[in-house]
Amino acid sequence: MLRKISLFFLFLAIIFTGITAYSVWKNTLPLISPIALIEVITGNAPATKSKKIVYGFFPYWNLKVADELNISQLTHFAYFAVDLNPDGTINKINDHKEQEPGWNKLNSKAFEKLLYQTKLLGQKTVITITAMDPETISSLTEDSQISLTAVRSIIGVYQNKGFDDINVDFEYVGEPSQKTRDGFTFFVKSLKSACLSINPKCQIDIDVFADSAEKFRLWDLSALNSTTDHFIVMAYDYYRKSSKQAGPIAPLTGKCGSDAKQDTVCLDQDIITHISQFSKILPSDKIILGVPFYGYEWQTADNMYLANTYPGTGSMASYSRIQSIFSDPLVSSLSAQWSTLSLSPYLSYTKYNKTFLIQFENTESLYQKIKLVKSANLGGIAIWALGYETPYPDLWQPIKDLSSL
Repeated sequence: MLRKISLFFLFLAIIFTGITAYSVWKNTLPLISPIALIEVITGNAPATKSKKIVYGFFPYWNLKVADELNISQLTHFAYFAVDLNPDGTINKINDHKEQEPGWNKLNSKAFEKLLYQTKLLGQKTVITITAMDPETISSLTEDSQISLTAVRSIIGVYQNKGFDDINVDFEYVGEPSQKTRDGFTFFVKSLKSACLSINPKCQIDIDVFADSAEKFRLWDLSALNSTTDHFIVMAYDYYRKSSKQAGPIAPLTGKCGSDAKQDTVCLDQDIITHISQFSKILPSDKIILGVPFYGYEWQTADNMYLANTYPGTGSMASYSRIQSIFSDPLVSSLSAQWSTLSLSPYLSYTKYNKTFLIQFENTESLYQKIKLVKSANLGGIAIWALGYETPYPDLWQPIKDLSSL
């Protein structure tokens, strides 16, 4: 009898310890759904979330909405970003002599917590390395010693934070010199070699402009193929804040044909054409289609598709911003429409007697892009950017269905 009582109290102690541990765990890790984490810990999570890659870029400026993130469908979680100086060192101090925000947030307790949870969810963690102006990119690529300094700097952060993979986001606008182009290939090759030496499973992914298979850009796709694991095609910003027309930011279709008449409504470029060009150079499973969780908003001359915009009025409109318009009491003449040309939605509204137009993405346009991923046998999708959709979960529905389409 005494033994049974002892076992009973031992059982209660185990339960109490478990509850206490869960309480501590829950209070310490509040950023992701506890149910998703419990499924992982108990072994009841699905063997795979998707047959395709679901890459999510998480920009440091969205850390403020980390509690609302809905990222359980991701296969890759990419922190954006750590920036490089022209000499190959990490940019840690900005022009105001303050800690550079990307570096600062990377080293914050809030991000450390988020990174830990992504690992619990079985997601690959990725550090994104950026260089955004031509002068810096030329410096990093044209001098082999600076390139190797950059590699050492990146590997130091990679090891220190325990990331799985590295994403390289060098955005050279315009046509680079051949020396810069060749130097970038050397840089990626050196980075891959250094990473593999410390992690045999390390992968290097690079982000490329959507027109990189038809124009002379920074990325020599054929030369990079042997050392690059995934090419993330930034298939958005076809129209931008500064555009003279309010056009779709990620048109799946709509490119003008060679026989298009002058008064035909059509577009200069579209995603299907660009992906077709990439597929002629790269294995399809290495191509990751970038998809936006945002749109652009302009004041326009009227509410027509491709309306002329007023200079200086363009702004980024996150999906959450777009949803808020429907409940804005000052908005009138609200009209949401679907473009059969680009296979994407747009809406117009009036506020303060001014007309505005927003081109954006919704569940249907994402479904259409995911169908392209399936039919072209692409490697998956990459979301720019996590946090732009919170607190609305609907954009995740097409992504949940990615493996079953």
